[in-house]
Amino acid sequence: MTWNRETVHKELLKVFGQHKQTEVDVSETSEIVADLGIDSLGVMEVLADIEDTFKLQIPDDALREINTIGDVATAILTRLERDGKLEA
Repeated sequence: MTWNRETVHKELLKVFGQHKQTEVDVSETSEIVADLGIDSLGVMEVLADIEDTFKLQIPDDALREINTIGDVATAILTRLERDGKLEA
């Protein structure tokens, strides 16, 4: 499947919405732990869902730089673009 920026963002909001532990609205600026209440085990579950959805692997060291859903989107868009799976 080929993705574009809009479909990546929509799919991420959907995935994080399924895993959030609070009643806040999910947005690009939502912090995964502070706003959504997702703990370390939850982060691993989200990561597995994201890898399945986008058919890619995210290395553990990439997680150190991720705090918000927007950070996740940037990491995924970079990998999809590198793999030739991102439409302009």
